[in-house]
Amino acid sequence: MKALKALGQNFLTDKSIAEKIVALGELQPEDSVWEIGPGTGILTDEIIKNNVQLRAFELDRRLYKYLSARYENRIILEQTDILQVDWNSLIRKDGTPLKLIANIPYQITSPLLALLEEYSRFFSRIVLMVQKEVAERLSAKPGNKNYAPLTIRLRLVFDISSKIQVSREKFSPMPKVDSAVILLLPRENKPVIKHPEHFHKLLHAAFVHRRKTLANNLIPVLGKEKTEELAKLSHIDFGKRGEELAEEDFILLSDCLADL
Repeated sequence: MKALKALGQNFLTDKSIAEKIVALGELQPEDSVWEIGPGTGILTDEIIKNNVQLRAFELDRRLYKYLSARYENRIILEQTDILQVDWNSLIRKDGTPLKLIANIPYQITSPLLALLEEYSRFFSRIVLMVQKEVAERLSAKPGNKNYAPLTIRLRLVFDISSKIQVSREKFSPMPKVDSAVILLLPRENKPVIKHPEHFHKLLHAAFVHRRKTLANNLIPVLGKEKTEELAKLSHIDFGKRGEELAEEDFILLSDCLADL
């Protein structure tokens, strides 16, 4: 079946990699599992070997028809866009905790990760095939060029690790980039953010212009006087760039901003 470029379809062709991906899910009988973009079913085959309750989301009408015939009543198959469905309703149907295992269309990576951030408390284990550069961004440390707001936000709720490197030759059609499989687990010791509105405001502003200092990025948002007061109160060097600040620095800044 010809892959549709409009849907970002690149089908995994290596069964041994599919086995390794599903093994990372540590599936147990009766687990509730989601799969996004099952494609031709290479991951689906491995998932259902574990006697789990699988709900798969496939947007492509052709693949939906093919998968429906192939798996009949062995999985719950939804012909829908995972970004548009009512997650609350589905979570109530499937119960929690949920596990997610997927080779996702890369064009939905950012909005999907935002949804997983929002609904993180319902998932016990998430295994995702993503672009290699996304995996590098999510595991980046302060000062690294890949370090970004997404890095900080997701790691507030997940422990994230890169597990498998997958070359582009393992897909059909072959994409222009290599891939990596990441594992997201619920973070046990989540930091307390007393003022999330300030935290996210500062986080966004600090990265608007990556080459600018923290001071130069915050002045347009807070004004010169308040920015200077925030620097004094926090004892953080505002000559640094946003990408040099750690999670705890942004939490401190949000606490201090609330006191101004």
